[in-house]
Amino acid sequence: MNHPPVFYATILFISALAGGGIFLLTHKQSSKGLKLLLAFSAAYLLGLTLLHLFPELFESGIAHAGWYVLAGFMLQVILDFFSHGIEHGHAHIHEHHHHHGTRFLFMVMVSLWIHAFIEGMPFGGAMPTHIHDHAHAGHVHSHDHRDSLLIGISLHKVTETLVFTALLFSAGISRIKILFWVVMFALVAPAGAFAHYFIGENGLANLATLTPKVTGVLIGIILHVSTIILFESEEGHKFNWIKFLAILLGIAGAALVSL
Repeated sequence: MNHPPVFYATILFISALAGGGIFLLTHKQSSKGLKLLLAFSAAYLLGLTLLHLFPELFESGIAHAGWYVLAGFMLQVILDFFSHGIEHGHAHIHEHHHHHGTRFLFMVMVSLWIHAFIEGMPFGGAMPTHIHDHAHAGHVHSHDHRDSLLIGISLHKVTETLVFTALLFSAGISRIKILFWVVMFALVAPAGAFAHYFIGENGLANLATLTPKVTGVLIGIILHVSTIILFESEEGHKFNWIKFLAILLGIAGAALVSL
């Protein structure tokens, strides 16, 4: 029996609040530490996707699995147009958006809400598992990578909410309203997890097939976001050894979660 995703929802909520809190305390949207955290989390999510989520998705038995990945990738392309890159840990705000009108902020919020809701959905159902047969040890075991995915998504939520909070602050919104919108945004990913859970519990869909499909869409989103972060050039196209080390550590972390 699948249990309510209380633990996952709580961590997702706290990590999003942490991002908003960091900006409100420091008023810093960008720093070396944030860039390294972005690189690490992007590399970790990319490594987890390629080493674990991809194989598990195609072993789940659902038809046309690759189409769900493509759908997620293309969906994020569209969402990026309205969110202006907040999912990447910074916002590409054009000159005519400097006053951040209501319509502009509304479109940013809607795109971020959709992105966050999908991020949370897989945590509401058991993810497709990859069976590891350790013949020399005389046992077979499987991995449910929700815990591993939670690490990467939570780090991503911190940077994402930090930039979202910075955008609200630059729009001249009062601190009370900023706190309200940050809390509302922090609730979206947990809402996705619980929505997915209740769909299965009420028999509206079979989670054995729905969860891999949702995971496939999330994989497409992760591929888009993580590669954009990793391939964004340093100023002057200089090679950054510290960023490269953060990327290697992120990939190593993704490789270690299956041990």
